[in-house]
Amino acid sequence: MKKLLTLVLIALPLLTVAQSKTTKSLQEKYDDAFGLFFYNNTLNMLNQTDDEDFAELIKDIDKMKFLRIDRKANKIEPSEIKELIADYKDEDFEDLMTMRHEGMNVQVYIQEDDGVTTGLVFVMTDDESLSVLDVKGKVPMNQLANLISKVKSID
Repeated sequence: MKKLLTLVLIALPLLTVAQSKTTKSLQEKYDDAFGLFFYNNTLNMLNQTDDEDFAELIKDIDKMKFLRIDRKANKIEPSEIKELIADYKDEDFEDLMTMRHEGMNVQVYIQEDDGVTTGLVFVMTDDESLSVLDVKGKVPMNQLANLISKVKSID
């Protein structure tokens, strides 16, 4: 039992790096935000129909944090969203793409280490909400819209 407790205490700090500092700060600021956190094994459990496309989508994702914040209730203005994006860029996230998907403005940022993707951040906005999906790991670029659709359907 002592060995298990020691192992958990050693591993705990490693588990807290599952999201960027900016995402963590955003969650702390809006503690009423709807939030979900997934590890790879949790994502695999969500695939109860053995959907091969979904399995391919999540196979290289280590961890994922999703936040949805009510823009109107929290009076989030466009300037605050610009500041949020600047904070991600300060963490070495770079612009990957901007698109409109199912009525949302979606901005995707990528973080790399020696040419290897280590993380993606999706900042999704519409008139009612600000959503952030912070992904540690890799997502196939041709699957980005599919991932956004899956996340958007989460309630």
